[in-house]
Formats: sequence, C-alpha cells, structure tokens
Amino acid sequence: MNASRPVLVLANGATDPDNGAHPLILDYKPDDAGRLMHIGLPSFIGNLFHIPDRTLDLLEIAAYVFTADRLLHRGQSNAVEYHSWSRSIEFHVRVRDFDFWNTDSVKQALSDVLLFMTGDALITFHFQPGHCTPPTGLFDSSEFSLKGLAEATVTLFSGGIDSLSGALDRLNETDSKVLLVTHQSGVANMRTQQALVRRLQQEFPRRTQHYRFRCTLRGQRAVEETQRSRSFLYTSIGYAIASAWKNDHMFIYENGVTSINLSRREDLANARASRTTHPRTIWLLEMLFGLLHESEFRIHLPYLTLTKRDVVKRLSNNAPNLLSSTVSCTRTFKTEGQSTHCGSCFQCIDRRIATYAAGVNQLDHQGLYSRDIVHNPIEDRAARTITVDYLRQARRFTEWNLAKFEHYYLSEIAELIGCLRVGDTEEQQIEMVWGLLQNHGEHVREGVQNMLVNRCDPLEPLTDNSLLALVTSGEHTKPEVLRLAQSLVQILESSVGEMFRRDRPQDENDLNTKLAALLRTHEPRLTSEHPTESFACAGVVPDHELHSSSLLLEAKYIRKSTSPSKAAEGIAADLTKFPANCFILFIVYDPDHAIKSDYQYRMDIETHGRNVVVIVR
Repeated sequence: MNASRPVLVLANGATDPDNGAHPLILDYKPDDAGRLMHIGLPSFIGNLFHIPDRTLDLLEIAAYVFTADRLLHRGQSNAVEYHSWSRSIEFHVRVRDFDFWNTDSVKQALSDVLLFMTGDALITFHFQPGHCTPPTGLFDSSEFSLKGLAEATVTLFSGGIDSLSGALDRLNETDSKVLLVTHQSGVANMRTQQALVRRLQQEFPRRTQHYRFRCTLRGQRAVEETQRSRSFLYTSIGYAIASAWKNDHMFIYENGVTSINLSRREDLANARASRTTHPRTIWLLEMLFGLLHESEFRIHLPYLTLTKRDVVKRLSNNAPNLLSSTVSCTRTFKTEGQSTHCGSCFQCIDRRIATYAAGVNQLDHQGLYSRDIVHNPIEDRAARTITVDYLRQARRFTEWNLAKFEHYYLSEIAELIGCLRVGDTEEQQIEMVWGLLQNHGEHVREGVQNMLVNRCDPLEPLTDNSLLALVTSGEHTKPEVLRLAQSLVQILESSVGEMFRRDRPQDENDLNTKLAALLRTHEPRLTSEHPTESFACAGVVPDHELHSSSLLLEAKYIRKSTSPSKAAEGIAADLTKFPANCFILFIVYDPDHAIKSDYQYRMDIETHGRNVVVIVR
C-alpha cells in the first residue's frame, strides 16, 4: 500500500469534500445488501438505558476504525523477515457532538493512540456535523441513565486465560460487582465467553454482569486479520460502560510480557509487534478518555509484572477446571473439528509453552489444538518464523545482562518510560521490565524442558520442523540472515526444477529474470540489479538483494560456456568484492549435472563463511 496516498474512509454518511477515488464507505444503519458491517448498538444501549451522544460517537468511531483496519490490506503474512507494512488512512465521519470531536486536541489524541497502536504511517480524522439516530426505546433518555448503583468495577473479558483469571481475582478479592465487557465478533468466541460467564455467575451469584457489544463484518471475510485496532474498540466499550456506572476507571488483565511485547526482530517494531495493551497505548487511551470524561480516567493493568506462566499458574490454582474452557487463539477460523485453538498462531505457541512451564499441560490437552506443533511439523512458514523468533528472544533474556538489554532495546524502553506505574525512578522501571523478561525467558526454558521430558516415546526421533526439533537443532540460535537464506533455498529447491523442466533459461540474464519473479512472490522486497554496493571506490551490483537484511543473491548458470570451475571462480570473486557485512546466497543452476559432487562443491565454498550455496536442477 502506498503510504503517500491515504485511503479514504467515509463513515456515517459523511461526504467526500475532495471527491477522492474509490473511498471505502462504511455505514452500519442502512439494511441493504451493500452494507459491509454490523454493529449491535441498539441492544447495547438498551442494556444501559441511555448513552450520551459523545459516547455514542466514540463507539461508532471505534467500530469504523476496527472495520476499516480489517478491510484494508497490509502486507504478506508469510514473509520470514517482516518489514514495514504500514498504511495511510483518512477518516471522514459524521458525528452528533461535532463541536467536541472537531477540536484539534481531540483529533490529535485519536490519531496519537491509533498510530502507536496500529503501527500505521498516517491516520487522520475529519468530522462532519448532522449525524443523529432515533432513541432505541422508551428509556433511551438522559433522565433514565443509571444512578445510585452499588459499587462495581469494569474489566475487559475476552474469554482467554488472562481475562478469566483477572475476573476471578476481582470476585475473590473484592466485594464489588464485576462488570464483564466483551466485544463479540464471531459465534465461536461468543459461545466461549458466554459459557465462562455462566460458570462465574453460578460460582458468584448476583456478582457479575455481562455486557456484550457486537461488531462484525457482514457478508465477507477480512483481508487483514492482525486486528491491531481491536483494543481501541474494546476499551471504548469499557469506557462507555464505566461512565454509565459513574466509574472513572477500568481494568485490563494482560500479562506484562504480552503487554510490553518487545519486538522479536529488529524490523518488527513498526510492523508485526502488537501494541494493543502496551503501557504507552494505555496511557494514550487515558488521555483520550480523559477528554471525553472531562476529568481523569484510569486504566489499570494489574498483571503487568506477571509472565504468561505466572497467570496460568494463578488460574490453575483458583479454577483448574476452567483452564481448558478458555480460548487464547486469534485464528479460530483455522480450527478443525472440536478443537478450539489453531495451534500455530503466536498466542497458541505462547499458551502451549506456558502451560508446560506451569506443569498443567494435562489440563491444556492436545485435543484443544488443531495442530500439534510440539511433536508434528510446523508446515506454515510464518508459524515457523514466529516459533523460532519466540524461542530466540527467550534465550536472549536468559543470557543477556541489563546493559545489553538496554542497548538492544533502547528505543522501545524509551516508549515505556513515563507510562509505567511501578517504581519511583526510571532505573527502577527498567529493572522491573528486565526482571519480568528474565523470568519469561526462564519460564520458556522450563516449558520446553518439560515438553522434552513428556515426549510420548523418547527413543523415537523428533519430527522435522516440530517445535522440539527446532529447539534441539538449534534453529533459534542461527543468525536471522542465515534463516532467511535457508528459507529461500527451500523455495528454490521445490520450484526451479519444475519451472525449467520444458524451457530452460536462454542465458544467465534470463535465469535471473525468472528467479526474481519466483522469489518476489514470497519476498516482495527483493530488488534486482539494484542498489549498487561499494567496493574499492567502485560500484558492484548484486544480481538480487534484500537490502534491509544484508542478504545478496548471486546466480550462476552452468552450461557449455560456464563450467563448474569457472562458476566457482566467479563465486570466489564475489566473496571478495562484496562488503564483509553482507551474507550471500549463491544459486547454482546445473541442469546437466556437470557438478560431480554437490556436497563437495558446496562445502568448498561455504567454508569461506558468510554464504550458503544451493544447487538446483
């Protein structure tokens, strides 16, 4: 997506003053075949009697942002190296309380929180007056707003391990009524949440109340499933309920490692690292909700100092019979049969390792997962990348010291400072975060060790590309650029023979053109014959390059005019002329088997270091 040209989104019947080309039109009210979304706002209002105009606007804005986020594509989901995939979006929304929303401070607060939360390049808002909706019923009036209610606290409730444990904490540790807030986006999630709520209501009669807000796409699948703006919708729903109950705060129960969510690779900071409950996101949301509330509004993160394993342990101690009923998966549409988890998304991986670390893997049994990544191959390329990144980062946390942690994560630590409500000084805050991450690293190590101990048959070999095989082979200890090169090798080995079975390339230039077309379908950032690398004051041009990864690709075509020895001489020259900080993938196309020993040929070159050789036919 071209970040220099914002995508135009028109919501609530807003008009386009600039006649932008092909805007995305969103409106939940007209009941026609072209409507792209559904919002259960009338029934939600009915449960609260009345919601002020300004808060209704907030709910609609949040729903439109969430819907647009899912309908606007970002980038490739299966890239081994994730790079910038940010978008530029311009919202035009018709609202009720125009004077409030049209102020610069409110528009800036909206943009600030969404830019940080989503990682997009640009999000702007333009509001138009004149929006209104009829009352939803007899009691939809300010004179019937909730008054004089018993003490109650609002907590977001997704049906996952953390939110269920948090709800139990509120019920066990306080006497207040607990208001469970849910965003419902699918039938499967609805069933999970409602089943857990019924269990809580049986255990704690008249102590819980469940508020559900339905916001879904209508008649189509999302093209973007990261849902990084979902936290904005979720917290907006929580704010609406808290303010209706005359509360100035709410609770979000999320373990600290997930909330802080440090990038697991250098380019993840502005790409795939979710910031949905990041302390800075929460701080920015508090600023926005404070403007709406016209006084301070607080969002508490009670689990900020806990790891996932800590929370699993907490829940299994308080309600072990409920652990298997929770759902952590964000890819439930990939589940099969009676399973409730896909087994291969980040949340599933985190959950599997945490339950093994807590020693409750028998409660979190394999039947819950469509794919057993612990013992079976992780076929999906993206899932393997996620798994290896997760393990690599955990290993770093167990081996680094505080100084190296501060150096490596300097910019991300800066985003945290000032937003954490722990410690009196910056030093204490950094030490708290570092201690949390060290605990996480040790818990991951403990979880993997327990997986190895609990193998069904320790005498049987591990299955290739399973989580345990990745660990024991040291895949997570390899440099990232080597893993990227090896992933491209797999693509080449499985495709080149078939691609050239009938029509061989005419020459090396033709070979490179076709290889570029093949590889670019998996790595869109691949450039060919560009940019120029510097060597001895002269310019040298690699055949292909993934510049941000310091990976160069050089292709050699062995035929009558280019013998194996001549190709080797060219490879030796490439190792000399390209910069020492570059890693080179040499692609040797040998259709007539001129190379007598592939293994010896490869080893003679790879022993020089910083390269991988793949011979394809």
